Parts: sequence; C-alpha cells; structure tokens
Amino acid sequence: MSKAVGMWMTLFLVINFMFTPILSYKDSLEREAVEVVLNEGAKKAAIEGRFTTSIINEMKQTLVDDYNFDASKITITATQSLTPRNQYISASIEVPRGMIFIIDIFNQGPELFKKDIKVLSEHI
Repeated sequence: MSKAVGMWMTLFLVINFMFTPILSYKDSLEREAVEVVLNEGAKKAAIEGRFTTSIINEMKQTLVDDYNFDASKITITATQSLTPRNQYISASIEVPRGMIFIIDIFNQGPELFKKDIKVLSEHI
C-alpha cells in the first residue's frame, strides 16, 4: 500500500515538474502579447488624442484572433475623452492568467494580470 501511495505522490510531482516550465513560458508569452497590443494601441491613440472605440475594439480583436484570449474576459479601460497635445492619456488591459501548474496543489498566483500604459497625446 505504501508503495502505491509513494508512486502516486511521485507521479503528481513529476507531472508538475514536467509541465511547469512550458506553462510558465506560455504565461510569459501571453503577458508579452498583451503588452505589445497595448503599446500598438497607445501609438494610434496618441495620434488621435484618445482611445477611440475602434482602437479599443481593434486591440481586443487582436488579442482574440491572434492570441486566443476569450473576448468576454478581456477588460480594457482607457481615456476616451479628447485630450490636447502634451497631456497624458492612459489605458490598461486586464486578462485572465493561464495556469502554471497542472495539478492545483501549489499557489497559482493571481488569476488576472494587468498592464498599464501612459502616453502623451499628439492631437493638435
């Protein structure tokens, strides 16, 4: 009996040790994807002087189409009022975080991660 229990415990640890690096790498790639989409949206918004609904929808659609995020779980908050030149506009994207460990016996960390950006408006 103790041998079977020992094998099961070892199996749980081995499975976690095998998949954790891959899942951690996937998590870092998702974070980078959100940051890139946010930076690209901020470039467009700086020229417009605000984050228009089309820019926000384009950012969300890029995350859904190119990076397979769930559209209903993406939250984008941004400055939508027209901002004159040399004043800051800001935005943030909040998306659910993927799992790091296959078996949920360890601390997975926060369920969401959030990226913020603040850029100067170039609208004349």
